[in-house]
Amino acid sequence: MERVVQDVRFAGRVLWKDRGFAGTAILTLAICIGANAAIFAIVNAVLLQPLPVPHAEQLVHMYNAYPGAGVSEGAGATGVPDYYDRLRETDVFQEQALYNTRGVTLGQEGNPQRVAAILGTPSLLRLLQAQPWRGRLFTEEDGELGKTHKIVLTYASWQQYFGGRDDAIGKDLRINGEPYTVVGVLPQGFGFLDPDVKLWMPLAFTAQQKSDESRHSNNWSYLARLKPTATIAQARQQIDALNARNLDRFPQLKEILINARFHTVVVPLQAHLVREIKSTLYLLWGGVAFVLLIGVVNITNLMLVRSSARMKEIATRHALGAGLGRIARQLLTETLILTAIGGIAGLALGWAGVRTLATFGVAQTPQGTAISLDATVMAFTMALAVVVGLVIGIVPVFGLRQLNLSQAFREEGRSGTAGRGSRGLRRVLVTAQVAFAFMLLIGAGLLLASFQRVLAVRPGFDVEHVLTGTVSPPTSRYKGDAELNAFTNRLLDRVRALPGVEAAGVTNVVPFGNDFNDSVILAEGYVMAPGESLISPYQTSVTPGYFEALHIPLKRGRLFTASDNERAPRVVIIDERLAKRFFGDKDPIGRRLWQPDKAEELQNGPGPTSRYYTIVGVVGSIRTRGLTEKEPVGAYYFASAQDAIRTMTLVTRASGEPDALTQAIRREVMAIDPELPFYAVRSMTERVSQSLLNRRTPMLLAVIFAAVALFLASLGIYGVLAYQVSQRRREIGIRLALGSDGPRIFRLVVREGLLLLALGVAVGLAGAFAIRRAMETQLFGIQPLDPLVLGTVAVLLGIVAFTACAVPARRAAQIDPLIALTDQ
Repeated sequence: MERVVQDVRFAGRVLWKDRGFAGTAILTLAICIGANAAIFAIVNAVLLQPLPVPHAEQLVHMYNAYPGAGVSEGAGATGVPDYYDRLRETDVFQEQALYNTRGVTLGQEGNPQRVAAILGTPSLLRLLQAQPWRGRLFTEEDGELGKTHKIVLTYASWQQYFGGRDDAIGKDLRINGEPYTVVGVLPQGFGFLDPDVKLWMPLAFTAQQKSDESRHSNNWSYLARLKPTATIAQARQQIDALNARNLDRFPQLKEILINARFHTVVVPLQAHLVREIKSTLYLLWGGVAFVLLIGVVNITNLMLVRSSARMKEIATRHALGAGLGRIARQLLTETLILTAIGGIAGLALGWAGVRTLATFGVAQTPQGTAISLDATVMAFTMALAVVVGLVIGIVPVFGLRQLNLSQAFREEGRSGTAGRGSRGLRRVLVTAQVAFAFMLLIGAGLLLASFQRVLAVRPGFDVEHVLTGTVSPPTSRYKGDAELNAFTNRLLDRVRALPGVEAAGVTNVVPFGNDFNDSVILAEGYVMAPGESLISPYQTSVTPGYFEALHIPLKRGRLFTASDNERAPRVVIIDERLAKRFFGDKDPIGRRLWQPDKAEELQNGPGPTSRYYTIVGVVGSIRTRGLTEKEPVGAYYFASAQDAIRTMTLVTRASGEPDALTQAIRREVMAIDPELPFYAVRSMTERVSQSLLNRRTPMLLAVIFAAVALFLASLGIYGVLAYQVSQRRREIGIRLALGSDGPRIFRLVVREGLLLLALGVAVGLAGAFAIRRAMETQLFGIQPLDPLVLGTVAVLLGIVAFTACAVPARRAAQIDPLIALTDQ
């Protein structure tokens, strides 16, 4: 122990004496380790840590998919009949549940609040193995029709609404205009997926929802918990077998479902939640690991230079009796002190990095609110610092094995050339730096170019000067279509009369929102080819003024008017894609679409209860879910007066800044109904910007990492050439004395630097080729080896590298041969 203390004290004195080197190394380590700590904090919270639910590995998410019908698998929903089928005919699950997260209006007249609630079958909280903190959870009786006016509060909402009092149990809260009785409170820290959820409510289904007529009407999220001895493979096998039996039970649907490539996806819940971000996070983690490697190589190069400069000191200590093991331990101690300080500083930078990343929206990722520098992240960071210290320290230690005392004293005594081995190793390390930096630059360049391609995508409407916000009239006061339509008309009349409003309309599905509807529709007289699937286009209900507010262009026919009401014949507007699908180049105006009312109508054609809609207009196709969504099969729009909207989003086009209308619209809503909140208010530009979050954040981080890597690589080239110039002063002096001149010396040094650059670029290009498939999943509209990006990155790297070469080359060209030849 005494020797360890001596080593630490001596190392401290040596590093303090060489403060320039120590400061450079610590700063480099702090930046590289801090970046790794910040990214690992995200990876750990989102990908590595289990969900905050007991035995989360048993949770399974299931949903029906119809890729042949153009239904995105991201919809992730299941129908009620499937739920009851699986309860009866599977034995691999402990519990199964249906649920959705819904917004509800909480509060009294004049003070309404819109809060998030989970509406689920009574089995949901049992499935999540929740325990009541106060009161009880839901029973099966609470899931019966007429008995669902009960709620379980989260701990936070219990504190907020009742001050944490025990007498909250049995009290009522007014929800959607009706009283709901509090029956229980969940413990502090319990949560499921959405941290903003305030209430849990029981779910009951009607006989119609349970019937076979509701098959493949997928409106609910499905969660199950595997039995301890069951596997996900067994679950998939049983669900597939059940689906096969149902195909035979309902022959009228069999061919249609086969053509739609119907299947049920059975996947671990956590894997489903992170499916869109997993590869991105791993790529970012790999990128920041490259930054660390470049930093390690840089410091290793500095250590080699420093070891060469200290060779006489080391040889003297060895000559005076110090063993090589003792010297090696001393060198490792110095390195570990550096990396320990760098690791601690890196933790501080990592904490700041996590706070900064919060402004990029990472908290909105799954488990994003749990991102922090917890004990796991700290342990990982310090372990990383120790590993880095050993890696950096081991290189000069290996050099001790070939220590030659006479050669060490002789090389130290002149300023000619250093050992060839150390020079070669430094060149290899710089080549590796350039290669890593080139790969990171390629990745950042591709992500940047991809993001530019995304921004160039036109959504099909004008996003500027548009404000969106939602109102949800409750069934307690707006029971039928007539009441809803009357409210909608009053709201639009008031909003359109506001100063600064150019146009306003209402929709049930706003573009770039979180919800969308799709439903099967057919063209009258359209005959499907053998094997052709039904399609399920986007279905939207809108009022007059909606298309005008978004500037969605009219291509044929007309838009909706006030005459398209509940007394008029049913009408529909379709987009260009759907018109092309059903009618080719023919004019669809006046033709009819129909929706089946029963499953057998899909096979046999329209029946007496089928609903027909006359096409009155064709509008331009728009992007509904995002700029990068796969091209949908089409969209159709119903007139809201004929298909009333309950959760309605008001879309308002302003002549100026749209946010300026928020308070005025909120006052108009309150004037109509004081219990209705105007919520989820955002401009359309905000919605589009939010949809780009999962591409913007990785792109910005990649650019930052690439910039750091480029800086470190240029330092590496500069350091190697500067050291070589200092070691070759005598040689350069001889060259100048024998007739060479400054420009030739300049070219000599630059040529060596550019050779290192060329080797690094070649290795980096090979590395980029190796990871092209991983990059391909992150790109939009660009290939992973795009020539323009590769060329641009190579030129940028070349300019920076040439600048790094030019400084020592200029210094070499200005050497005075008389001073160089007499310098010892």
